[in-house]
Amino acid sequence: MNTLLLVRLLGIISLLIGASMTVSLPWAFPELGETPEFETAGFWALVVSIVLSVLAGLGMMYAGRASKGQTLFRKEALAIVAFSWLLASLYGALPYYLSGTISIPAKEAGETDQPMNVWDCIFESASGFTGTGATVINNLEDPRLVPRSILFWRMFTHFLGGLGIMVLFVALLGHGSAGKALMLAEATGPTKDTGQHRVQQAAWIFAKIFVGLNLLCTLALWLEGLSWYDALCHSFAGVGTGGFSTYNLSIGHFQSVPGLNAPLIEMTLVLFMMLGCTNFALMYLAVLGRPGRLMADPEFRVYISIIAVTTMLVACFGLYYHDFEQPMASVAGETVVPLSQTSWFHQGLESIRFGLFQVVSVITNTGFASADFDRWNGASRGILLVLMFVGSCGGSTSCSIKVIRHMLFLKILWLELEQAFHPSVVRPVRLGGQALDEGLRKNVLTYISLVLVLFVTSWLVLLMIEPDSTWTAHGLSKENKLIDCASGLAATFNCVGPGFGLVGVLQNYSHFHAPAKMLFTLVMLLGRLEIVPLVVIFLPSFWRSR
Repeated sequence: MNTLLLVRLLGIISLLIGASMTVSLPWAFPELGETPEFETAGFWALVVSIVLSVLAGLGMMYAGRASKGQTLFRKEALAIVAFSWLLASLYGALPYYLSGTISIPAKEAGETDQPMNVWDCIFESASGFTGTGATVINNLEDPRLVPRSILFWRMFTHFLGGLGIMVLFVALLGHGSAGKALMLAEATGPTKDTGQHRVQQAAWIFAKIFVGLNLLCTLALWLEGLSWYDALCHSFAGVGTGGFSTYNLSIGHFQSVPGLNAPLIEMTLVLFMMLGCTNFALMYLAVLGRPGRLMADPEFRVYISIIAVTTMLVACFGLYYHDFEQPMASVAGETVVPLSQTSWFHQGLESIRFGLFQVVSVITNTGFASADFDRWNGASRGILLVLMFVGSCGGSTSCSIKVIRHMLFLKILWLELEQAFHPSVVRPVRLGGQALDEGLRKNVLTYISLVLVLFVTSWLVLLMIEPDSTWTAHGLSKENKLIDCASGLAATFNCVGPGFGLVGVLQNYSHFHAPAKMLFTLVMLLGRLEIVPLVVIFLPSFWRSR
């Protein structure tokens, strides 16, 4: 392991993260209209965080200065990817901690607000960078509790995480053959091996598409009535499939704002969530005038089919069980007519509206909510739980297993079953007419096995370390612990955010103790990095010399 090279490159990553915090500083000033007065705590917390990140980065670059010109191999690339996300989570936690951001506000006079502790800050930072959207903050809407500049930094971590720290690194600095190793280590889902001379170009294309989608989404939301602040923040979370919001009710908040067309805002976000989780290589071809490649791609067709089928199932179950009777929020003074008392046509449209939004939000691992799906019927909740493990397309901002791996797994399983009664059959696994090599088949089986083992193990650990009192103290039965822990880990491991019960749409993760928050943070990072880069750095053999 070339430790000096690793330290120097991590120093550059530190500088990039520190520099990125500067975009949040202007929102501390009342001139931008988001805060009634200058946010002293938020502004100086960001300034100190920037200084600490930059000084740490310069120190690491100085310590590793002797490594300039040395070659970066795959082992170092894996280490850089793992440590860059760990460093990002630590640096990103500084603004929360230094500003004294409140996690749990006082409920009654005489009580004191509870600021975020160290583990809360790391949890929130990792959730932002990984695009999970799980939170420990109970009230987002009071600037006294959460400064607007800190809230903007919270949302901007979705942009940085969606873009991918390594993609930004390669796009800006190149690093020649090192770029190939970094891009392959950072990429989510099975990807083709790109030639070394094209790696930096591919990184720039990815970055341009991602930034372009954010700009288009921001403009669309602003034209639909959102402030520039809200439009930017929800664009970061929508295209980056993160799921944080600036409101306690998430996207459901816009149902309570007079003059806003909530259904239009929801469908706009649906479009950009789906685009953010479409293979960026296919979108690049579409931009070049070859949109037919999208529907010709077998993964994209299955992706769209899953959304269509599950949306209709959720809509039908929702109508049958009357899940959509009341909106998540309503305009003050408005008389809300129960959905069952409207026409069948209106009921159908509303059921598709709510069903489509939640299905897309979950399958893209975004975690936005326009309805409290924790109150839905068991069948619909079961479908959403399964979708957490499906994910979207490879080569996108999505996490989870990915559609392409599920397709390959089913083909491999079918072939194995066929060989059980025809052992002499020799047939390659094909996708899109192309035979897949044995290495990819092995990787798919290995990854799905790792997901299963890590999820079950984490679930059992969480059941053991989190006391029953976490549930009973909030008026819930300890019998809920089993499913709540499972859904919470499914939501964090697959970077979705909200789960069911104690971690449902209208709840958060602040109820859990520090060891549980550490576990949730770990599984978020494992899910975002697709396990391997983070796991290998804990193997003793990984650090031995070649």
